[in-house]
Amino acid sequence: MDHLLTELARARLAWVSPRLREWYDDARLVRHLASGLADEADRVGDIVFGAEFRDGVGIDASADPLDWSNRRIDLPTGGWAVAGIRFRALDVTRPFVDVVATTEPPTPDGLATVATALLPCFASFDPLCLRVDAPDPAGLTEQVATDERFGPRCSVDQYVVAGPVAQLRGRPRAPSYDVVSLRPGDPAALAARAAAIYTELARRNLDLLMWARAEDAESLAACAGEGLLFEVLLDGEPAGVVAAVRDDAHGMSGFSVEELCLDADRRGRRLAPGVLQRLVDELPAGDGDVLWGTIHPDNAPSLRSSVSVGREVVGGYAWITPAGLGGMPG
Repeated sequence: MDHLLTELARARLAWVSPRLREWYDDARLVRHLASGLADEADRVGDIVFGAEFRDGVGIDASADPLDWSNRRIDLPTGGWAVAGIRFRALDVTRPFVDVVATTEPPTPDGLATVATALLPCFASFDPLCLRVDAPDPAGLTEQVATDERFGPRCSVDQYVVAGPVAQLRGRPRAPSYDVVSLRPGDPAALAARAAAIYTELARRNLDLLMWARAEDAESLAACAGEGLLFEVLLDGEPAGVVAAVRDDAHGMSGFSVEELCLDADRRGRRLAPGVLQRLVDELPAGDGDVLWGTIHPDNAPSLRSSVSVGREVVGGYAWITPAGLGGMPG
């Protein structure tokens, strides 16, 4: 690993869930964290990335491509933070500063130090808030909610839920396990199927597309390439789409659930736990591998399904709003 990537990975150790320290030793955690942070490290001071990002977004916040790349910013405590400007769901009206890693701890004091140093550097973008990848996003937002250095709209963006594959395979089977099955599917066809399901869901929940989008054919092709793209069947009849891909991230090695969506007439029947367990059966998992995914706090059914099969919250993204900023709309 190069020096910057090693720095990022070691700084992130203080930001991982205690549960991950039960699953992995520090050396393995650092390797996993470095794997997940490699792209972000490459974007520090990357003029090409900055120019492409600037041109793709198409707003006049700054002409300098270095302002659009990730930046390593010194802190008054003697430490540093690496951060970059981002836009929620690519919406230019929802800019935020993504804190990739910092030497400060995941505490109100640490976040206040980071915010004081970072916000002037990104002022031309008028960010609404910061986003951090925290070991306990709900607990962290509760702490800052009572701190005058922070304003309203501090909230959880996404929970990270995970469970070791070996443990998940030892869990009792869900009632729906025996009535659902999986068969390999075509990426283009299942991408179209997933898009139609999300379109139908978005008609009833206009905010859905802010935190959930159907995976496209390219993404599902990557899953298919690993033998992990499936059409869900209920009693042998089509019922939805599920897919996973190997993705070492958030300090873990293993597989990310890339897609899990059910047709409208199949929802509300507690099928998802059985589908997840069928997916776990298909994973070519090695020692220490987990099945993980991100779930929005408003997606209560998915959270319940994940917990019911043995996965648990092991961290997540939090919106942190320093006093004086507007905060990320829900």
